[in-house]
Amino acid sequence: MNNDKFLPIWVWGIVLLQIFLVLFFSIGTAMNPGEFIPDVSELNYVTQLYITRNITVVLGIVIALLLRSHKALLALLAVRLLTDISDVITVYALNVEVIKSSVPMVVVLLIIPALVAIGYIWKRVN
Repeated sequence: MNNDKFLPIWVWGIVLLQIFLVLFFSIGTAMNPGEFIPDVSELNYVTQLYITRNITVVLGIVIALLLRSHKALLALLAVRLLTDISDVITVYALNVEVIKSSVPMVVVLLIIPALVAIGYIWKRVN
């Protein structure tokens, strides 16, 4: 591995997956909330908060990439990871049956890859 490279290709893949998947669901929810969040027919305050927090973290990740900052990227991926973990915990704590089927997707596509990327970047920073 070349040490002057900012990120290896596989980490770029994880980061881009985070960006595009989260943007897809955020924009999709904004355009048609009922398709992405069961029992929500229009944008409301809570749905707007969901969209805003996701887009804000994605923008932060993009800025960290533009700055080529491992520390900023590490922090933002950690925030994104904690957000996803708290969402999964909340789904089960509040027993939200209509969303439980999406939990495996979140774990496989967002949580596990983020953990792997965080592990790599952590080693790189330290």
